[in-house]
Formats: sequence, structure tokens, C-alpha cells
Amino acid sequence: MDISRKASIISFTASIAILALKFYAYWMTGSTAILSDAMESIINVLAAGVTLMLMKTVVSPADDNHPYGHGKLEYFSAAFEGGLIAFAGVMIGKEAIEALYKGAPLHNIDIGVYFATAAALGNLVLGLYIGRIGKKARSEALIASAQHILSDVWSTAGTLLGLALVWIFDIPAFDAVAALLIAVNLSYSGYKIFRRSTAALIDETDPETLDLLAKTFTKNRRMGVIDIHLTKVIRSGRFHHVDSHLVLPEFWTIDEAHPFAKNFEQDVLEDYEGEGEINFHIDPCHRAFCNVCDMDPCPVRQRLFVDLRPITSASITGHAVHDIES
Repeated sequence: MDISRKASIISFTASIAILALKFYAYWMTGSTAILSDAMESIINVLAAGVTLMLMKTVVSPADDNHPYGHGKLEYFSAAFEGGLIAFAGVMIGKEAIEALYKGAPLHNIDIGVYFATAAALGNLVLGLYIGRIGKKARSEALIASAQHILSDVWSTAGTLLGLALVWIFDIPAFDAVAALLIAVNLSYSGYKIFRRSTAALIDETDPETLDLLAKTFTKNRRMGVIDIHLTKVIRSGRFHHVDSHLVLPEFWTIDEAHPFAKNFEQDVLEDYEGEGEINFHIDPCHRAFCNVCDMDPCPVRQRLFVDLRPITSASITGHAVHDIES
């Protein structure tokens, strides 16, 4: 079984168990903060369920109708989760404000603390596990779920603080204040997840991906790779499609340049974290590149070699000739 799907099953199952703990704690205490925390866990279960349903399709290979694979479904899943989280934050905030004005007595606070603590520890272990698998599999849906689950830990910590203050000072308003803080945290977390996911859906430039690509290009650089520029990346879950311009010696024939570029591509992909393909548009070198070209011997050199141009996220996305000459 694919590790992403296995992690989704574990996340879904564990989220249901943690949800049950929180609702039992609410039933025992009547705490608005615990109810708010439990409502967030409902989002965890819904999101985990959606991720689980989609993951089988997400990990399926590319086909004639989907040449870049099915990975973008992950971003829909993560965006859906982010939207649900933000909505839950708004609804919890409304309930907290009403509770703040009305006031409500609490009972069995000690039992609520025990069960809320158990739920927080469960979410901490689950969030760290899902996050590790998400990064390993480069799964946007799992990363979003991990971020949400770990933010849930902070929400429960706020709940525990509120209950502790009620317990110490016998002021029920602290419970409603804790719920209000949870609502703010939820709304902000939901916005961040939604923003990150929609950015991937519209192929917004991802600095982290470009940094990783630049490091992999650098690791596999060899004589003949003069410059890499105008790089663009389409992210489809774990699968990345890369378009890039590769500058090679102008005196090479097509029979020499094509296999060289193909071997370079294969070596880069072997070291790249994730799956993908690279389409190189081959450009011939010219006089402006001589200072940064270590090709030796070179029958067309017009300037002495000074130093290789560093491969960075900025250089691989820029316009090579303009950048060098300026």
C-alpha cells in the first residue's frame, strides 16, 4: 500500500478516536472551549475522510487524459480543508462570544482536563507522524492535514489553560475567552492552508521547490553545462514538470547535445526529492558566456574563463544573457 494512503487511513481512524474523547469531555464538563475544540476535530475527521477518498486517485500514474498525473487533486483537498477550518473558526468565535455574555457554570473540570490532555497528546503524535510522511511523499494534502492537527494541539492547550483558570479562580468567563482564542487560531490556520493550496493550483512560483531544484542542478553539474535559465515548474502533488533552458557549447552537434542533456536530466531526477520530468530547451553558447564557461578545449572561445556562474533559484529563473552582461 502506498505510504500516503496508509497515512491517510491512520489519520482518519485516529481523528475519530480523538473526536470521541473531546465530545466525552464536553459532555462531562459543559465547557464552551472543549466544545470548540471538539468542533475543530469534526473538521479533522471530514478532512481526513476527503483526503482518504482522493488519495487512491492522487497516487495513480499519469495517463493519456492526465499527462501530468492526478496530483493536483491534493491541492483541492487541502484547499477544502483550509476553507472548513476557517469557517469553523468563525462559527466557534460566534459561540464563544455568546457564551461570554450569557455565562454558564462548569462541572467535572478535572475529568475534562484529563480527557483533553489525552486528546492533545494523541494529536501531537498523529500530527508529527502525518507531517513526516507528508514531507517524505511531498504530499500537499498530508502536509495540510499535519499543520491542522498540530494547530489543534495548540487549541487544546488553550482549552486546558482556560479550564485551569476557571478551576483556580472560579470565573467561567475564562472558558469562553479560551474558546475565542481557539477561534482566532483556527481562522488564521485555515487561511494559511487555503492560501498555500490555491497558490499550487494556479502554479504560483514556489521558492522552496526552486531552491531544491537549484541545489540538485548544482550537485549534478558537469563540464558542458554552461548555464540554466528561464526555469518554470508545474507542481502536481509529488510529480513536478520542469521546463528549462540549458546552454551547451555551440560547436556541439545535435547528436552530441541531445544525449548529454538527456543524461543530465536523468541524473538530476535521480537526486531530486520526488518524481517528475525535465524538458530542456537547448541554447547554444556565445561570447557573453566565455567568462563563465570551463569547457576545455574550446575551439570558439573568445574570452578567458574566470569562474562558473553559481546555480541559484534566482539564476535558473532569470534571463541568462541579460543577467551575465549586466
